[in-house]
Amino acid sequence: MSKVSSILVVRLSAIGDLILVAPITAQLASEGHRVTLLCKDAYRSVATCLPGVDEVLSWEKDRTGIKAPNSPYDHVIDLQGTSKSKRWCRKLNLPVRTYQKPYLRRALLLATKQKSFALTPVVHRYANAAAPFFAEGFRPEAMQYQLRLPEVRLALPQQPYIALVLGGSYAGKRLDFQAWRQIMDGLSAFQMPLALIGGPEEAGMGESLEQPLGSGAKNYCGTTTVIEGFKVIANAALVISGDTGFMHAAANFNRPLISLWGATHPNLGFAPWPSYDKQRSILTTSVFSPISKHGKVPWWMPNPMQKLPLDEVISAAASILQDKTMP
Repeated sequence: MSKVSSILVVRLSAIGDLILVAPITAQLASEGHRVTLLCKDAYRSVATCLPGVDEVLSWEKDRTGIKAPNSPYDHVIDLQGTSKSKRWCRKLNLPVRTYQKPYLRRALLLATKQKSFALTPVVHRYANAAAPFFAEGFRPEAMQYQLRLPEVRLALPQQPYIALVLGGSYAGKRLDFQAWRQIMDGLSAFQMPLALIGGPEEAGMGESLEQPLGSGAKNYCGTTTVIEGFKVIANAALVISGDTGFMHAAANFNRPLISLWGATHPNLGFAPWPSYDKQRSILTTSVFSPISKHGKVPWWMPNPMQKLPLDEVISAAASILQDKTMP
């Protein structure tokens, strides 16, 4: 199935999941396929940055216009892999390749915490779904898979800086104010500006962290778009982030990265991709981790992010930034 095709790729959400589709769309396009990506409307700005994508469609606004037998596509690659996406794809009466979710293995990992149940990185599972369209197999090392950012006007720190991602979709991916203050105090030894990234929910925390005299912090929380946040990430000397879309953006741009793990865990298959030298993962010491794929923490359970070894974050930063002079 290596002949040139018009392919509809379905990946509805969210930011990190779409970023991890980048090596797939990049290789599909490099092999001559025309790629259309269908995602939720809220994430269209992210999808338009994916390399190799010719057109982005909205799940909410455009899917009703894609109908059999007049569909302009030859094949569908369903990288959402949910019952909803599968039902919709079947209605198109087109050949469909579907990303298989490892429900049983993931459940065993969450129940036993045993690394023997670690999941294959999701990028490679996506590649398995797209395999028939790759003439010589999946070759990410030969692809230009970095996000294509549009021109944005955003004032960045003039010196090399460290980006701190304050947000996270659920509490099990987020540090609290005191933890970030402790990290910022430790990073002050590097005498580098700090850029605080997050959404409107983190605006108050970002403002409070920025305020102390001499903090060296610039607060971008709640005042920038996702794409502008990507620009902050792409130009950082180091990124420190929980399991978020911005963490995946940092890996996509091959930025030096420290990822923080609480309720989620790299063994769930969503570790930063690709892996490279200037990358460290700091894991909670909580016996409850991993709890869930999404970072949800039951009300009766302590948040594993509260047991993150913050001293290891500073040590990892020192290791990555060893060419910087410390006083």
